[in-house]
Amino acid sequence: MAVALLSSCSTDSSLDVLNPDGESNEEPNEENPEQTINADINGDGELNILVLGTSLSINSASEAFAPGAIATELNNILSQDVNNTATTYVEAEDIYARKEVAVALGSGGTPTDYTHYRHSLVQYYYWPEGKEDRMKKLSSAGDKKWDYVVIAADPYLVSTLPGYYSLGVNKIAAKVVEGGAKPLVLMMWPKAQTTLSPITHFEEFTYRTSEGAKVAVETVPAGLAWESLASEKKDESSEHPSPNGAYTAAASIYAQVYGKSASESGYEYDAAIAQAALSTVKSAANESHFSGVRSHVSPFLACNINDPVIHFNHTGTSSENGILSGLNWVFGKSEQSLERDGPSPINFNFGRANTNFEADKRYKIDASAFDYSFGFPMQEGASTGNVSMLYGMDKRRSQTDNGTDLGVALYMVRQSEIPYARAIPIRTLYGQLKELNIVDSAYRDDWHMSRDLDKAAAGFIYTILTGNCDLGEEPTDTTSAAWKSWAAHKVGYETAWNVMYLDGNAPSCQ
Repeated sequence: MAVALLSSCSTDSSLDVLNPDGESNEEPNEENPEQTINADINGDGELNILVLGTSLSINSASEAFAPGAIATELNNILSQDVNNTATTYVEAEDIYARKEVAVALGSGGTPTDYTHYRHSLVQYYYWPEGKEDRMKKLSSAGDKKWDYVVIAADPYLVSTLPGYYSLGVNKIAAKVVEGGAKPLVLMMWPKAQTTLSPITHFEEFTYRTSEGAKVAVETVPAGLAWESLASEKKDESSEHPSPNGAYTAAASIYAQVYGKSASESGYEYDAAIAQAALSTVKSAANESHFSGVRSHVSPFLACNINDPVIHFNHTGTSSENGILSGLNWVFGKSEQSLERDGPSPINFNFGRANTNFEADKRYKIDASAFDYSFGFPMQEGASTGNVSMLYGMDKRRSQTDNGTDLGVALYMVRQSEIPYARAIPIRTLYGQLKELNIVDSAYRDDWHMSRDLDKAAAGFIYTILTGNCDLGEEPTDTTSAAWKSWAAHKVGYETAWNVMYLDGNAPSCQ
């Protein structure tokens, strides 16, 4: 769902913007009277801004961060700013969506319609329905050529799975930059009476995400501005952000772009909030927002195993044997070796994660026997899987279903399996392999995953376990099977690096 707001501004004296008392608001910027910032980055005479956010959280007990009111307030500020001479268009894009998708569980399974949900930035990016138009939109190849794209997300995912949030920001921001626009990452905040992480968590992981981005992005410290407000300014409502919260976010965006207070616009809302937003933007630019290595424990945290021999175990299913084949291929390029079993506790076991599908073949949590346990969402049958798995990154049916990438990861969190459990985002890896034309299908037959998807999963596991890469030399023929396997390993490595360290710039390695 998108909400668009259009306005036109002019500095012609016959079209002065007036405040409610009938007085002209054409006053110079007192702090920088000679400075005029042209926010029309692409020089087309229009100021076009897209604001992403979500109206529904992946956790039914949590709040989202809806973009509509933010876009409305930003449009109000810009449309009554006499220094903005461009035609202004502000659009809110709701990440959330749902769709009934046929899923075949088991190689001979009869397809059954399951409701699939879109909450994360990654799922928004790869959601098959409307993907081509969405990519055109984000890259300014559609109806609008954006100057700025503001990236907000589901606060629950920032709170619980910040690495996956970072991966989504990287995907969106890279596409935005491709079209010449500037990505702005909006620091959010938890709603009052929330069970989410404190504001310091949002600060740390928003700034870690921005500083680790593959492309140049800026952080809009709206959450810090909100935190600085007097308690009477922090209104509460059924929506998040609240009316004052939406204005705080919009005023922060405005201050980030123009370096001045939104109260200088003819739009009068709350001068104290506008000033707080400006002060925060200025001070945040010169502050450190985190230090050291990340400490938040998630299903994507690095294991840091440096043993020369790494021992493993699994239940012996054909899907696990496929991933094991990939692991043997990856470890074959490493100085570390892989061996089955050994004295307890061995380094890791891996297995299926879905509790509704052959639950006896799942990964095993047992700290006395295994240091770590890796779980992956079981692939659907090939009759539906090439489509259904691309819809199945976030959530299907309900939040207790662990047959999706985030279903697995959040099940591990809710069942208190951390710090022992690690999630393998098979569908996210598949989406990237398909996007890069490394694979045409997720399968090598009617049921089993393709060899290159197995290698991507293995590369992901290897990097999570060891922090290493060991890609080997890139084959020169980019059409060859050898190159596709190498590229699949690279996808696994880079995805693991991003979700572990909130860093989209995985070091080059051989």
